[in-house]
Amino acid sequence: MANKSRRRPARRSSGGHQAGKPAGSPGARALCRDQALGSLIAFMTWHRERGTLPEPIVLVQLSTFLPIYTNASGGQVTAMDPVRIAKFVEALDESDDGLAPLFCASLHEFLHFLRETGRWSGSEVRYRNLHRVLSPRIPLENAEP
Repeated sequence: MANKSRRRPARRSSGGHQAGKPAGSPGARALCRDQALGSLIAFMTWHRERGTLPEPIVLVQLSTFLPIYTNASGGQVTAMDPVRIAKFVEALDESDDGLAPLFCASLHEFLHFLRETGRWSGSEVRYRNLHRVLSPRIPLENAEP
């Protein structure tokens, strides 16, 4: 008699998330927060060697923003949504003219870190669009040639 497999088929999810764990579940949010913290720690090491902005400014900007982003979006900081970031920058512009350029410069450095270290997990189109959102606001002394 032939042995029949008793394995049950794996549950499938069409949303790209683990089956049974929606993107907004506490487990998924915790995973995104852990990923954000790990990326921030690795970024600070990278920034000491390659960054152009003063470290305390960048650290304050990103350590404040990354948890807010992961909690609000349920998304990964290694594949940030350019539309969501553009809305956030727009809100900063409305509340304080001086804060948005500083934030964009800090996030721009983080974006370069993600790409340079292979941590960027989003699409090429998403990367270019996010770069476009951040680049016009970068102060001239920090602009790339």
